[in-house]
Amino acid sequence: MTCTNSNYSGKDNYAADRAAAEALLAVYPGAVSTARANRAFLGRAVRYLTAEAGIRQFLDIGTGIPTAGNTHEIAQAIAPESRVVYVDYDRCKAGCAHACSGRPVVPPFIPSSRVLRADTSKGDSRTITVPPRLP
Repeated sequence: MTCTNSNYSGKDNYAADRAAAEALLAVYPGAVSTARANRAFLGRAVRYLTAEAGIRQFLDIGTGIPTAGNTHEIAQAIAPESRVVYVDYDRCKAGCAHACSGRPVVPPFIPSSRVLRADTSKGDSRTITVPPRLP
């Protein structure tokens, strides 16, 4: 779903993002509710996996521009030792230090989260399964 975080009342979006979202909404008016349902599912899944299944390491592929309720926020609220690797191809989404509002997507003060820029569109999982290890 390519709705921007402006659909979540976010601030990390651009005029082109808003125009694309308006065009999408013109042909698919349910896009915002679908995107919100997708985000709600992410929250439920991460909460279940953390609290019930005991998972402490997450790989978030196709991260997108961050909004409220990111994977590390949800998991670490339950288990602070949880670790997350965010993967996206787009430099801004993947956390280039100055691409998004002059700050990385995953702040460096979250030591148990990392960002990996990788193109997963070709189905080559080696681009994401051999990243540097988290400390």
